Amino acid sequence: MAKFILATKDKAHELMGWLGGGVLGLFGLSGLAKRFARELIERIPLPFDAKVVAAARGVQLTGILLCLMNSEDLRRCQCFVDLALEQAKTTVKKLLTTALEDWTQLAAFGAKR
Repeated sequence: MAKFILATKDKAHELMGWLGGGVLGLFGLSGLAKRFARELIERIPLPFDAKVVAAARGVQLTGILLCLMNSEDLRRCQCFVDLALEQAKTTVKKLLTTALEDWTQLAAFGAKR
């Protein structure tokens, strides 16, 4: 159920990008510029995004609780696996962003001889 909820949110973003790209096409935008605009429109947060994600996370947490109550191995609980993977992706992105910022700042120190 949580996967369906999150997939529906993603489809809404794709639909907005498609509609926005179509409107921009009517104004003569085409090719790479239209594709860029469509991608940008797809990434604009929609008013209901936070509520949809919260609902999906609630479903996942309920599933995890049910797995725990049934003494199931969490590695086999799909709700736990999905939530853990999403959290891991977010954490890795933050780590890479931080590392990239730190590495680029190293250039300011110059090479030691």
